[in-house]
Amino acid sequence: MALLFNGLGVAGVALAALLPITTVCYWLLIDPDSVRKMTALGPELLPDITLPQRLAAALVALLSVLPLAWGMARLRTCLVSFAAGRPFASEGIAGLRDFALGGLIAALAQAIGQTAMSLVLTWTAAPGHKQVSIQLDSNTMLLALFAGTIAALAWALEKAAAIAEENRQFI
Repeated sequence: MALLFNGLGVAGVALAALLPITTVCYWLLIDPDSVRKMTALGPELLPDITLPQRLAAALVALLSVLPLAWGMARLRTCLVSFAAGRPFASEGIAGLRDFALGGLIAALAQAIGQTAMSLVLTWTAAPGHKQVSIQLDSNTMLLALFAGTIAALAWALEKAAAIAEENRQFI
């Protein structure tokens, strides 16, 4: 079990480091036709994506990825604590709670970020074809539900750890 927990911790930190890097690279290198498919506008209405648009899109995407990356990095603290056989250690529980909060913030940022992204991607569109879209998809809702459930479990673990510590003092 310790090997599994430690492996998951390393994978979480690696993913936390790679998510922001790949997000920025994606928006700096995205093909203009892919942007047109996202916005459903043809080349006559939406010219090639400009460098300022690419940078703004990367920034908007980072705002939803960074909280998740932070949460994934904090998850390692929890998994290291579990691997050491200390499931009720306060630092491990805090890591689990932070992972959940990072996921919840990322879900909320993703919902807002999709609206901002529609503005960024269509700001050079022909007059009358700029778009503002509001999108709330099942992936965002599932991430928020998952994060909320993990946060509730972390808060329950915090209470259990406090009770266990109090009981240890009586013995």
